[in-house]
Amino acid sequence: MDSKSDQKQELTVKKVFNPKTIKKGAIYFVIITLISLTAIFLYTNTGETLEVWIEIKFRFLLLALLMAFFDLLIGGWRNHIFARQFVKGISHWVCFRANLANIFMAAMTPAQSGGGPAQWYILYKAGLKLPQLVSISVINFISTMTFFPLSGYLAYIVLKDHLEQDMVVHIVKVCFIVFIIMTILSFSAIIFPRMVGRVFKGIALLASKIKASWKEKIEKLGAASEKSLFEWQKQSWELLSKKPWLLVYSFLLTIILYLNKYTLAYVLVLAFGYEADIIVIISIQAIVYFLAYFAPSPGASGIAEISIATLMATVLASQYIASFTLLYRSILVFIPAIIGAIVVIRQLNSELKN
Repeated sequence: MDSKSDQKQELTVKKVFNPKTIKKGAIYFVIITLISLTAIFLYTNTGETLEVWIEIKFRFLLLALLMAFFDLLIGGWRNHIFARQFVKGISHWVCFRANLANIFMAAMTPAQSGGGPAQWYILYKAGLKLPQLVSISVINFISTMTFFPLSGYLAYIVLKDHLEQDMVVHIVKVCFIVFIIMTILSFSAIIFPRMVGRVFKGIALLASKIKASWKEKIEKLGAASEKSLFEWQKQSWELLSKKPWLLVYSFLLTIILYLNKYTLAYVLVLAFGYEADIIVIISIQAIVYFLAYFAPSPGASGIAEISIATLMATVLASQYIASFTLLYRSILVFIPAIIGAIVVIRQLNSELKN
């Protein structure tokens, strides 16, 4: 790939670190999260919140923090197994930092859309090219999109007798439908790139009836998307045809990654000195992640907190719900996002110096 192409790649991925985007996303993320948590605290207030925190068992809290660190390690390793195929000797530390940048920018952008490009940029600076970065993301995306429906369905079977509120049941069913549709569309785009180009041409034709100048812009976007997907196919096929076990490895790491997140919730329940069925707790978190995956808000803020509180209310007493929700989100999202912000800021400072 020539230097002109490399420059274009760099300019494309650097857009995600736009300070205005980060500032705007941070404001929305904080406001939505604070409103959600405040509403949960007010709704579940029993006057026993202080007692809940005083009686917390710190050995389980420490275990939860260790599991959160393991979560970051596995998240980084899931990228490293592919990155090392393209750049020999690349360290796991680079992929670890890229994962933290992913978490931070996912929290700062709608539908967590900024996480992928942020991760790409850290890896790009380590020597990977854009088609290789897209390959890593899409292969891991395939693993995730395969795991979520399976875990979500099994969780729903376990929880169907626990989900007493009709509204919750309907929301879960609707999310299943949306998730399946998005999965089909995503896989279709990956497998049939030409179809993407044709869809964009159809959209461009319709858009031209509203405004003529839109037609050319949409057609260019469609052509670029189609080209990128063909490049990804070529890159991924070359990699997986030589080492097909990498796809299986990615899927196994995805299972470990999310089971660790789900089990961490059970450890926090124990930290509050509460007894609960571990299978039920794991199943609830599977549904929560299923609901939050395509959430339109930055970092799934609001939707994640309310989902956790609503579903955990089926197994926890009211005085524990708000504290559990705050602690669970803090350990898996808020704290990693803050650390990820440090990674991004250092990257930005490094770019400014150069």
